[in-house]
Amino acid sequence: MRLWVCVDGLDRAETELLRRLPARDIHPVVCGRVAAATGDALRAGGIPARDFTARHRLDFAAARRLRDALAMERPDILYAPQNTTLAVALRAARGTGIPVVAYRGTTGHLSWWDPASRWTYLHSRVAAIVCVSDAVRRYLAETMKLPPARLETIYKGHDPAWYTGEPPARADFDLAEDDFVVGLTARIRPVKGGMTLLAAARAATARIPRLRLLLAGELCDRRVERELRDPFWRGRVVRLGFRADAWRLARLADVFVMPSLEREGLPRAVIEAMAQGVPVVVSDAGGMPELVRDGVCGRVVPAGQPAPLAEALTELANDTPLRRRYGEAARARIARDFHVDETARRFADLLRRIAADVR
Repeated sequence: MRLWVCVDGLDRAETELLRRLPARDIHPVVCGRVAAATGDALRAGGIPARDFTARHRLDFAAARRLRDALAMERPDILYAPQNTTLAVALRAARGTGIPVVAYRGTTGHLSWWDPASRWTYLHSRVAAIVCVSDAVRRYLAETMKLPPARLETIYKGHDPAWYTGEPPARADFDLAEDDFVVGLTARIRPVKGGMTLLAAARAATARIPRLRLLLAGELCDRRVERELRDPFWRGRVVRLGFRADAWRLARLADVFVMPSLEREGLPRAVIEAMAQGVPVVVSDAGGMPELVRDGVCGRVVPAGQPAPLAEALTELANDTPLRRRYGEAARARIARDFHVDETARRFADLLRRIAADVR
């Protein structure tokens, strides 16, 4: 089977998924912009990478170029996992009989009143949508009323072997060995629950005097920015901004948190922390309860409520063996249930079903 993948960039999990498909008799061709290292990894796996740029959803010139290429080579399926490439792929494939498969990694942000939504995920010619979690699938089926037969939950797989090597030193980040470090890696927007985390940390500090917050990622929440100017946080917060190696920082933390309020699909940062054996505390937003089993590999607390989050942090701060058990269970869960090999198996099965339906 010939699969064309139209992208504007690939992360490691997506690249490794594609590298596993030829062994399942599915042969991808990547059309899009990819980083040099990603292109090298694809070619090492025998996957051609062709330069293709779609500037926006209404890039008609890009759609014509893609349509001409489809007419010449006739792939069996087009896979477009991003908004822009999905809109262009649907336009290019019109009338060709080539099915287009989409990917959805978040709940929300779609509307039947929004033309951009109708050009992409709500388009009648989308053969299937790969949903990163059951929460996303339920949103599309129950809220957006899309046919359930078009929706397939396939977790975005990782491999704990990717996250090895020496962890960074705490001293390099002004952290002491006896600090209780709570880590968060995210683009910190209001929806990420930064204010909930700060309220919980302020409350927990009375029982965890050495509590320190390690924040990695761009800070885009004005309320959080204002709150952090309070002298209370001086010496209690380490802000790192955007880091290309953010996954390495999870091992600096005693506990990794993701206190999102809504719209989470399956946060990569949480998976990366779990794959490294770091216990996690997450909210019950979106697909996170599917990833973190409460009381087994971490804690799940109600979204937007500081008190339960503070209690979970206090419990873990005072119980080192519990943190160790949660961390070991977290790593095992990624290796068993969220491994990229399982993602490749399920994705290949979906593609075969779609191809059989076309035939």
